Amino acid sequence: METNDVVKLLKSANHIALFCHINPDCDTICSALALRAFLIKQGKAVDLFCDGELKFDMVNLPQADTLNPNNPLGSYDLTVAVDCAAEERIGKYVSLFKRGKSTLCIDHHLHDRDYAKYNYIDSHAGATAELIWLIIQGWEKSAVDVDIATLLYTALITDTGNFSFSNTGARTLAIASELLRFGVEPAAISYEHFKEIRFDTFKLKARCLAKAQFFEEGKIGVISFLSEDFKATGTTSANSSNLVNEIVNISGVEIAVSITEVKPNSYKISLRTHKDADANAIAMTFGGGGHKNAAGFMMNGFYGNVLDDILKACKDHL
Repeated sequence: METNDVVKLLKSANHIALFCHINPDCDTICSALALRAFLIKQGKAVDLFCDGELKFDMVNLPQADTLNPNNPLGSYDLTVAVDCAAEERIGKYVSLFKRGKSTLCIDHHLHDRDYAKYNYIDSHAGATAELIWLIIQGWEKSAVDVDIATLLYTALITDTGNFSFSNTGARTLAIASELLRFGVEPAAISYEHFKEIRFDTFKLKARCLAKAQFFEEGKIGVISFLSEDFKATGTTSANSSNLVNEIVNISGVEIAVSITEVKPNSYKISLRTHKDADANAIAMTFGGGGHKNAAGFMMNGFYGNVLDDILKACKDHL
């Protein structure tokens, strides 16, 4: 679909439900929150659903308390998956998504299949927030306020690694520049999402960095966050978010892997890459996905077996 087609589709619906992906990041949350706020300004009734807890740097986002309403509308003219590369990424709300009279996917990930009736996808976008901005721009840009602009800007910088990943394009930077005109505070947002760290997270970081492992002459680095680490530092798996960047920033590391135990024998895997290594290709081996330099997936099994399987896949992509 083209942007104007998406605008027409959204205009034709009165009751709309938006859906974020499981293990939410800022792009899915911020893009959905921004779209929700905009649609409400256009007189639409909108509910927003997310199967997953917000990380510490998300709980204070504008209108974050509107997720998972206590009294949802229940019946929707249009259901919209935001930043969901596959229908299973919607999690426990997938059946509600499918019950929409029409279904739409807005995303910037590469797709191997279409699960929605309508698809608005651009794999060259730095973040799904870019596509939300194009929708708003094509409809009524005057409706943008500081909250909507802040949400979109936050999505842009987090999904592009503060504009350092290879998915940062000219359009990404142009949109970011325009969002600043609405009163966005870039320094404060950058500090909150890339620099600020809670003391309990610092303890977890120090403990797990000390146990980091390196393979293939230092080209592959692995940091693990296990249940005993969370117990020792009074933290949870949410505290491990983005700490994989500490590994990928080490000179010589081309593939950084974070293995986070979310429940017994179940692990969330995050990948970051440099040079020619393709994080998305590695993640797809295990049913996940993402981008060339940042991707993720889930794995079940004993830790040693999980590590061995990941290392084999990583070696194949060096």
